[in-house]
Amino acid sequence: MNASKYLLTVILAVAAGNGEAALPVGRSIKDIPGAGESLRNIVSPRFYRSLLISPVEARIVVRGTLATDHLQGATVIHSELSGQYDALALELANHLEIVNYIQSDISRDPRGILVDLLIYQIADGKLAISFAHVDEPGGSQLRYSGSAWMAALKNDKWVTIEPLRLAPHEHRGARTYTLAIEAPNSLRNLHGTGPPPLSRFAIQGRPVSAAHSLRSR
Repeated sequence: MNASKYLLTVILAVAAGNGEAALPVGRSIKDIPGAGESLRNIVSPRFYRSLLISPVEARIVVRGTLATDHLQGATVIHSELSGQYDALALELANHLEIVNYIQSDISRDPRGILVDLLIYQIADGKLAISFAHVDEPGGSQLRYSGSAWMAALKNDKWVTIEPLRLAPHEHRGARTYTLAIEAPNSLRNLHGTGPPPLSRFAIQGRPVSAAHSLRSR
């Protein structure tokens, strides 16, 4: 789709009672282990600042082990909203591509990876954001690059929010995105021309102006 013809305008609603008392009210990425560190480099800076104060409606977590550049044995280890987004989280985990720049000893035990799917309530549907991080001590201190997977649920269909441009080896698809894992002081990254920007994306009523591309999947 032509980015100039399709602009996504959504407003994340302030968290209210949703019928599941077990879900924290007003929870944001600041309250989710590893989320802030993982998302800092894979969404735009302005959008990241908005996520810090935006309430998460649900969080689904999949765990798998890294086998070359993909996950094996992916399993949902945390589910909310009666499991209605578990299948999407598993699909994203099974299609995730990982560029592992910190694997120096191939004889070590397989590296555990957590794939998070965050669901937000927006003005006319849902917003989903997926990212991944290493599940081991010090994993939150590693450097992650690439572009997070994002999509809006509109008219019962997920409409992906695509980066304008990708790094040469960064792959995207209906449920595919690429993550690079690096040492904290690494100068190498998979940013390409940057993480997925959002055009007129409003968090808590504050619009953000940037170009973006929407693609129906």
